[in-house]
Amino acid sequence: MRLPSREQAEAYFDDFHVPDNFKNHCFLVNRIAVFLAEELKAAGEHINLDLVDILSLLHDLFKPAALQKLTTDSKFKCYPTPKQITFWEEMKKKYKAKHETALFAEVFGAEFPEFAKLMTHYGNHDIFTSKKSREEQIVHYADWRVYCDEIVSLKQRTDDLLIRYKHKIEGNKGGLALWQNRVADECAVELSIFHKLNIKPEQLAQLVK
Repeated sequence: MRLPSREQAEAYFDDFHVPDNFKNHCFLVNRIAVFLAEELKAAGEHINLDLVDILSLLHDLFKPAALQKLTTDSKFKCYPTPKQITFWEEMKKKYKAKHETALFAEVFGAEFPEFAKLMTHYGNHDIFTSKKSREEQIVHYADWRVYCDEIVSLKQRTDDLLIRYKHKIEGNKGGLALWQNRVADECAVELSIFHKLNIKPEQLAQLVK
């Protein structure tokens, strides 16, 4: 699978005028994912470290396009510049995809076809995390341990997501029951990761820092 280089991946945040809060989030998720991937590899798992590195770094590269509108929001430490706001309004007009991973696939599908396909699969919420590749599991778990630019517990993160998206969750097919099953699946992934490591989930913040 052909991947962007680390240098290319980091440059995309400037190329696509990504606001600092999204960039900081991606870089912290990246640190967690790479840490866990290296620990699991040392414990005997077969992990594609390069894939974990680039997927985790770029998983929310196009997140601004998924927002209804990119505006200042102190709660999420979002302070976009006028140039960034204009850029993402134009991106949303140019591309049809609304989810960040689907948009990534539209933009980079020709240059990195396999990676773009995997990015779309990673972002497919209809597939539970435990049914995805180990690399996707690691990145998704790392993402769900980060609130903005802070490492939190999985419970804190899922509680916050339920509060923020409760109306959408209840309106989806399966409703709250499906959400509860998904949270249970995320907890199972967490258990599968730390079962192989000599650390506990609550130690993650200290170890990564």
